[in-house]
Amino acid sequence: MRRHFGFGRLQVFALLAALAIPAWGQTAPNETVEQAMQEGGAAMKSGDFPRAVASFTVVTHAQPAWAEGFLNLGLAEERAGQFEKARTDLEKSIRLKPALRGANLFLGTIAYRQNRLKEAERYLVRETQLDPSAAKAFMWLGVCRLAEDEPDAAIAPLDTAHQLDPTDVDTLYHRGRAYLLVANASYAKMFKLDPDSVRVHEVLGEADAAAFRTAEAITQFEIAVKTAPRQSGLHENLADQYWISGDLDKAAVAYRAELEIDPANTVARFKLGSLEVVHGMAAEGVPLLQQALREDPSLSDAHYYLGNGLLDMDRNEDAVKEFLAAIATDPGNDRAISSYYRLCQAYRKLHRADEARDALANYQRLKAQAQARQETRTAQIVRKRSELPVDIPEQIPE
Repeated sequence: MRRHFGFGRLQVFALLAALAIPAWGQTAPNETVEQAMQEGGAAMKSGDFPRAVASFTVVTHAQPAWAEGFLNLGLAEERAGQFEKARTDLEKSIRLKPALRGANLFLGTIAYRQNRLKEAERYLVRETQLDPSAAKAFMWLGVCRLAEDEPDAAIAPLDTAHQLDPTDVDTLYHRGRAYLLVANASYAKMFKLDPDSVRVHEVLGEADAAAFRTAEAITQFEIAVKTAPRQSGLHENLADQYWISGDLDKAAVAYRAELEIDPANTVARFKLGSLEVVHGMAAEGVPLLQQALREDPSLSDAHYYLGNGLLDMDRNEDAVKEFLAAIATDPGNDRAISSYYRLCQAYRKLHRADEARDALANYQRLKAQAQARQETRTAQIVRKRSELPVDIPEQIPE
């Protein structure tokens, strides 16, 4: 299904860029033309597009060889809904100056709006060739190809647009949609080839997990494990869902099965060690976490769980070091909140009252900020494979 969204911000930006061009053609501007340009620009900014059309018409009559004048007039006409006139004047701007930047872009967007998609694509390709730094032109080329039901072909221009302007929300949306459509097509083909394959159940489990449908995810991963009991990754995915559902015993069994299949799976080792600590088995969990950190020091959550295990074993000085390491990775995230809470407990055990008070103050400050942001659900959605669910500090035993 074709998607539409607003054009106004893009046109106004290009108009202002065109107005900034100083070249006036063969003759110097007179006072009437300068005034008309100023009035046209002001009218565009205020949204009075018919008045902008009238002003830029004065400019083109006075300067019939000035390509930029016809570009501005075409943009004003497009904004006023005069699409055929806009096409005519934009095309004239290109005839006057074939290398003019911006005109092909807007001819492309007009053609897109009128559902002339192949024509739109030709204009947009030409714009990207004239201006390889035009992020919007690459974005619209991708949008056009999405409308033509060619998501595979849309990815390359949308990736380029993203590289040129990583913070553009429109590009992020369309790029994400292109990748989603390609993924869905790939999965659909997989389902058609073998509707009961292990990969089908695996991807269904992943989709359920991403949507927080834990029970359904467990069912799919259990089927996948029965279908391919020695395939790496399946037991870990199943264990993750068991943990989320609160079935820690089954989670531990599944993590151990994963490590038996793939002894080099550092993330599974980290998760099993963390689970053992949560399960009150610090003596078993701490060595696993220490090994995981030796293998992959980037597992920042491992410092938090290792600190908890060391605290349970009354190795309080060592626990302090791990909590500080967990906080240092990202002092403002949710894990830092839990780490400050546990750090306060470690300092109390060491009778370091001032440091315990400071840790508690930091915990309270970060907790208040997190509640104000209300980003908990978003944080869970984007959680990486190596990040475990964040504890609720007040529910952690003293």
